[in-house]
Amino acid sequence: MKYPTSVYFFDEKQQLIRIVSKKYLTKNIQTKEITSNKGELINDKLVVSTVYDERIKGSAYMAVKELDDSFSMYAIQTSDDPNNRNEFVGINFAVKELEGFIVKDIRPKNQSIKSVAEQIISFTDGEWRIGYVKPNLSAVTDTFYYLSVKDCLKQLQAHNCEIIFKCKIEKQRITDKWIEIYDQIGTASNKRFTYGGSALSIVREQDRSQLYTSLIGRGKGEETGNGYGRRIEFSDVEWKKSQGDPIDKPKGQNYVELPDMTNLYGIPLKNGQMRKREGVAVFEDIDNKEKLLENTYNSLVEISRPLVQFKTTIFSGDEIGNTIQIHRYDRGYHYRARIFNMTIDRLTGKVTSNVGDNLVKK
Repeated sequence: MKYPTSVYFFDEKQQLIRIVSKKYLTKNIQTKEITSNKGELINDKLVVSTVYDERIKGSAYMAVKELDDSFSMYAIQTSDDPNNRNEFVGINFAVKELEGFIVKDIRPKNQSIKSVAEQIISFTDGEWRIGYVKPNLSAVTDTFYYLSVKDCLKQLQAHNCEIIFKCKIEKQRITDKWIEIYDQIGTASNKRFTYGGSALSIVREQDRSQLYTSLIGRGKGEETGNGYGRRIEFSDVEWKKSQGDPIDKPKGQNYVELPDMTNLYGIPLKNGQMRKREGVAVFEDIDNKEKLLENTYNSLVEISRPLVQFKTTIFSGDEIGNTIQIHRYDRGYHYRARIFNMTIDRLTGKVTSNVGDNLVKK
């Protein structure tokens, strides 16, 4: 897998100025990150350094070609010309551009993510379109009121989906801009990265700072005559494993617990037993008790174990979001883990990836 090395430079009107080839580039590094917060769009940055060229010093945008022949476009945030070089730092242009379109008022009720996305994107006056959308994503009930298209997409992504941005360049200009929506970016890759072989390094990091084995779920406040009162809970909802539910949750209980995780990671008691480690999850927009229970359980599954990530340095990259195999036999590391962050040096082909859980540093 070899990433194209050339960089395309554009003016303020997104008209092509010049294509700079590898021969004149001294740096071409692309960094992508899927954040742990579903309400944040993918972070995407490009850092480029070239032999000094008067023609590109005032560029407003730059782009690189991806493996599927689409392009990633970047709005240049800073530029400089030290040591007879042009240096540029850019962020994905969609994030910047979509801040400039305002959605007046959309209030979907149990509509598909595709339908809601089409309504949001319609406020770009035809500049953007919806591309691929994975079928059978969650239904959306929400309010998008006087928000930018960017902020609406962030809000939409909080409904258990992930969004990426693409464009097409033909005849010295951008001819198409679109978004794609997935439940989870990437696929299950067959690639194996082994320490001492395809992986130059494999370093493991663990985080136990946010670990709970029981969660109390709280939803939207109940409507009263003066607004909203106490939040809804799911005490009167019953789950039975014998009826296909993931765990047993009796009526009258306002929390869910994973007993196996309590035995491993609970609070040690003086009598030698392990007590559940309790937390509270608040879902501001959920007003359905069954849905509240489901979301609370899903959250508990995510936080009931230590978070683990691996940092690998490799010379044969994979795609952001893909799930790969990690092996380091001398330390007993054998995992399937998702690539949530990758830095691609397009000039050398070196790829540094973070896989597993995204351990966000406060």
